[in-house]
Amino acid sequence: MSNFTVNGVYSYTSANIYSYLGRVPVNSRALERAFDEFDVTPTGTTDDLKELNDAMYAEYSKQVQEQIDNQNNQKVIPWASLCAQIGIQATGDYDKDYAAFNNAIQLLSQSAIDGQAMTYFAGLRSEASRAFGLSNKPEAQEAPISYRAYQAQFMS
Repeated sequence: MSNFTVNGVYSYTSANIYSYLGRVPVNSRALERAFDEFDVTPTGTTDDLKELNDAMYAEYSKQVQEQIDNQNNQKVIPWASLCAQIGIQATGDYDKDYAAFNNAIQLLSQSAIDGQAMTYFAGLRSEASRAFGLSNKPEAQEAPISYRAYQAQFMS
């Protein structure tokens, strides 16, 4: 078991560091940098390591939430052009847009009297199966990197 010294005064064992942070830094300077980066004042107790972990996790959570918010604000709606072809404004809400598309295409198909129009609507239905496919259905957002990967940036 090795010791890591921060600011030339405070010592932490690798076992304690690992138990609080889940990893051990490469050297004392990396641990010192992490304390500085997250504005945690070392005192030589294990509470410092808990506070460092809490600060790292809080910053990580904030960054992930910002990334998710940015992704949601720049939402690309895969079925928008398809909806526009039949006069529907896509909202980005999968279920609402899918229902609106199906209702509109059904009404338009009923009014089609020639073969060319029927073929056109059949093509739109085929395109809809791709645009509204399961791969385009939004699910819960995931973090772009794991907490462990984020934490590793400050421990190496």
